[in-house]
Amino acid sequence: MGVRLTILFFLILSVQASASVDSCLFSLRPHLTIKEKDLLDVAERWPERTRLVDIERETFLRNAGYADSTGEVPSKIKVEEIARCSTNDSLQIRLLRVLGIEGTKDENIYIVTYSGSTILARSLLAELQASCEGTFLRACTMEADGSIRIGQLRHVFDCDKDEFIKTETLSGLTLRVRDDGSIHETIEGEE
Repeated sequence: MGVRLTILFFLILSVQASASVDSCLFSLRPHLTIKEKDLLDVAERWPERTRLVDIERETFLRNAGYADSTGEVPSKIKVEEIARCSTNDSLQIRLLRVLGIEGTKDENIYIVTYSGSTILARSLLAELQASCEGTFLRACTMEADGSIRIGQLRHVFDCDKDEFIKTETLSGLTLRVRDDGSIHETIEGEE
């Protein structure tokens, strides 16, 4: 009888943890459909953003690979929080915008999980990078089951002739935030 109660107790805790991650994600749902037009005008889509500064900014940018070859994080890279939610297990899920310095446009939106101030996992949800040679677009939407579907494409241009050459559709991804704060990524077509 005691073993059954222990198992039942752990099952209830597992369901509660899952429900809290799922409900947290669903509270972010309005922010988890990100299209090209949103990346072209972040200020209009998310007028209320909070800028990350000092250690918090530096920690995230280092974790996300923005340090240069000397180990320094360029001061021109801006990081802002778009939205956040918390679970009852002290897990935070945050959407962070990184305004980079590459090309003529460099917008990036990450989903990041935290336990306190410790980054547990991160994944790039949306991106718009443009230069003379081409445009890379990553966009996302949240599915009914709480997973996040990401599509990617690249437009290729000829700089000398100032003309469009082709569009390449790249493999998509599906992301799932797990109860422990890890993020599971599946490439389209893989199991």
